[in-house]
Amino acid sequence: MEKLIITNCATDCSMYAEWQNRFHDSEVLAKSIAGAYARGAAIAHIHAPADDFKAWESHTKAIRAHSGIMIQYGISTQTVEQRRVVMKNKPEMISVAVGAHNLSFIGRDLMMLHPRAELAELMRMCRDMGVKPEFEVCALGDLWMIDDLCQKGLIDAPVMMTLFFGRPGGSWSPPTPEEFLHRTHHLPKGSYYMASVTGATHLALVTMAVMTGGHVRVGTEDEPYLQPGVLGDNDAHVERIASIAAHFGRATASVAEARTLLNIPH
Repeated sequence: MEKLIITNCATDCSMYAEWQNRFHDSEVLAKSIAGAYARGAAIAHIHAPADDFKAWESHTKAIRAHSGIMIQYGISTQTVEQRRVVMKNKPEMISVAVGAHNLSFIGRDLMMLHPRAELAELMRMCRDMGVKPEFEVCALGDLWMIDDLCQKGLIDAPVMMTLFFGRPGGSWSPPTPEEFLHRTHHLPKGSYYMASVTGATHLALVTMAVMTGGHVRVGTEDEPYLQPGVLGDNDAHVERIASIAAHFGRATASVAEARTLLNIPH
């Protein structure tokens, strides 16, 4: 099997009331990501308020000052115009929700549709600005939407996806081995996926991704608990999955190796 690409979702968690938000501070965020990078993460998934363009710029500069990790912008609920602004910071990747963005967080619910015309415009923008789209896949129907974009010639190979399991809200899918196998069985040939799991089965499912040749996304946003009652910072989550991968004979991909696999210019 090829080397394991680890994405570190180094953002605050919106699913546990006891989580103390702290990654609004660019230096705190960058230092946490630097720890994850040192333990094997090749990609950092980050957030900032949708319209706080100074925060996106500040986060990006701080992360790049502390490590050579690739940066992936989240917050797929941004408008096309907001994304056009933040992409001027030159992240390597940007998340794209291809289905309904339907999530239930502490104190707020999200419900946003992403029409095909919007997705096509985003793909053209990504190509023009040299940013790779990373598709958020919560169900099989999302794969139809990705195929639609591929048929229109709007996506450069390879397709990169994050498969979500257990996220609360209308985007929920069961975080079970059966659902994992069902969805991964239908992925486009030659595509790359990261497994992202929320809840008690998170370690089991990301380990399945390691065992079956997939890749993983771990960290404080998706599931901050290493085990019940034990919160872990980003370095701890990355170190644990890298150690598990080593037991299966899979080394972690460096940033340079991940760039080559995902066809992201060096």
